[in-house]
Amino acid sequence: MKTYCVRLWILGMVMCVFASCSDDTPTADPYADWEARNVAYIDSIADVVANPPAGEIWYRYANYKIQNDGMGTDLTLTNSDYVYVKDLTEADAELGETPFATDTVAVHYRGWLINGEVFDQSYSGDWNAEVHVPVSFAASEVITGWTTALLHMQEGEHWEVYIPYQMGYGTSGNGTIRGYSTLIFDLRLEEVIHPKGPDDRSRKAISLATENQVSVDE
Repeated sequence: MKTYCVRLWILGMVMCVFASCSDDTPTADPYADWEARNVAYIDSIADVVANPPAGEIWYRYANYKIQNDGMGTDLTLTNSDYVYVKDLTEADAELGETPFATDTVAVHYRGWLINGEVFDQSYSGDWNAEVHVPVSFAASEVITGWTTALLHMQEGEHWEVYIPYQMGYGTSGNGTIRGYSTLIFDLRLEEVIHPKGPDDRSRKAISLATENQVSVDE
């Protein structure tokens, strides 16, 4: 009986050791080497855009601020100066207007990080056109990467957008989003809403009408 009790005691001690070891096992840090991983990720996406797989449609668009500020100068752009787009639009989709920076847009979106963590979304579950309601905001009042993408997007398009941290929340991050985070969005542009009163479109139309009138009179 004494031997049996000793064996039970030894077995209990062994189990405790294993339990302790199990508790001390470090959990992999999903943000380890975060900056380097995000830079490498964008570089890999840039490579895909340069040599897209068969059947896939990819684009890249330069930071709209660089385009606006760099007129007339020779600029050398790097991978971090572009947003990258995988076009998921259905072939039979009805496409409409492309927004100006002064427009408001109505969109559906879901955003996640390179480790798969979803940080923001306008809907839950699988997207359903008959159920989910878009959110609206000014095209120019979002992060640079979003504005850059939206200024090239048409109503009815469905894109997967990859935004380098330099065009997202930079090195500081925002809320739960850490600095150096590449942002990935599933983005659908449902509607472009023009501001009330004259905007760039109406001014351009008036200008063209005036030019045509002058030509006729002459």
